[in-house]
This record gives sequence, C-alpha cells and structure tokens, in this order.
Amino acid sequence: MRTLATPAGIAALRILLIAAILGSLEFYPWPASTRLWMIKPSAILQTLWVWLADGLIWEHLSATLVTMSLGYAIGCVLGIGGGFLLGLMPRVERTVSPFLAAANSLPKIALAPLLIIIFGLGYAAKVPLVAATVFFLVLNATLDGVKSADLDAMDCMKIMGATRWEQIHKVLLPSALPWVFTGMRISVRYAFTNTILAELIAANKGLGYLIESNAARFDATGTYTAVLVLVIVSVSLTETLVKLEKVMAKRR
Repeated sequence: MRTLATPAGIAALRILLIAAILGSLEFYPWPASTRLWMIKPSAILQTLWVWLADGLIWEHLSATLVTMSLGYAIGCVLGIGGGFLLGLMPRVERTVSPFLAAANSLPKIALAPLLIIIFGLGYAAKVPLVAATVFFLVLNATLDGVKSADLDAMDCMKIMGATRWEQIHKVLLPSALPWVFTGMRISVRYAFTNTILAELIAANKGLGYLIESNAARFDATGTYTAVLVLVIVSVSLTETLVKLEKVMAKRR
C-alpha cells in the first residue's frame, strides 16, 4: 500500500485506469445502435495520424493558437497594468468599479455574433472577445494581489526614505505576483473556451470549426479527434503556466 502512495505508484494507477477505460471502449461489444457515436479509440488515433500526416490539423491548430495567444497576451497586459494602476489609485478604483462590474457581468460570448458582423470571420472578430475575457480575470486577480500587500511594510520603507518605485519593487510586486499568476493560469481555460466557442459560431478554420464541420457531417470520429487535440493543448498550456508559477514563486 505504501508503494501505491508514492508518485510512481500514483502514476501507475492512473495509467492502469486510462488503459482500462480505453480497453473497454475498444473491445466491448457495443450495440449496433451506438455505433454512430461510440467510436473506438483506435479509430480516433488513426484519424489523428492521418491529420498529422497530411498537415490538416496543423492549419486548424495554428489558427486557434494564434487567436488565443493574441487575445490572451492583450488581455494579460491590459489586466495586469489596469490592476496595478487601480490598486495604486484607490479613489479611481472606487469610481470605476461599478462600470467594470457591469462590463464583467456581460457574457463575452454574446458579443461574438456582433463582432463577426463587424469584422468578419478573421482574427479581428475573435481576438477582442478572448482579450476581454482574459482582461477581467487578470484585472481582478491583480487588484486583489495589490490590495493584499503589506501596507505597514510600505509605510516603514517610506519612513526610511525609500522611493515609490522601491516600495513597489520590494513589497508590492512580490505580494501581487502569486495572484497575477493565478489569474493568468485560470484565464487560460477561459481564453481557450471562448476561442473555440467563437469558432463554433462562425469561422473558416480552427479547432472549433473542425469540430463543427465534422459534427455537421455526422462524422463522430473526426469530432472526437478534434476534441482530443483540444484537450491535449488545453492541458499542456495549463501545466506550462503551473510550472512557470512555481519557478517564479521560488525566485520570490
């Protein structure tokens, strides 16, 4: 039992669980009525291999990643900058907070049809949608991080002659960084989700478009394959940010 509690044992149990699930899906004699949607894992992997070989998946994956990356980067920059500015100017924060709360309460995906009408099916319609989603998540996290700073330490530094930048660099930034990275990590999922939803609504390429086009043809194998790629990319992005957050925490 102690062996199973080790990291290697936990990893082995996870592998066995995945193997059991995939094995049951592959070899269980499913009724004929379920063949339209109950697809064997081997068929999904075969379709993925074909997409990798002919380059189809790279075209759609790159379109999704470009949209998400641009929107994510813009949203993070504006959210972090806005969070620090509002945190350092509490009067301004109290003034604009009702407007920010009202804008944040609006489901961002509801703007997708309007943006598509205005800008078409390209990046110009989807990037602002993703950026708006990321902006509010990172803004709120950064603002909470700034507010959690040790004000007594900043006052002590001020008494000892520290400049405003030294107070921010020595106290405010180390206090806010964990909150910032948490907001960035959480917003990855929402950025990816909104990118896919926008592509599902209207697009001519991307993973969302790939899912929609296969589903419209009742091609369950292609749909499952596109979803598998989506899961792999989403998990990879999240894990990358988690590791980056740990590195920054050690440096702090």
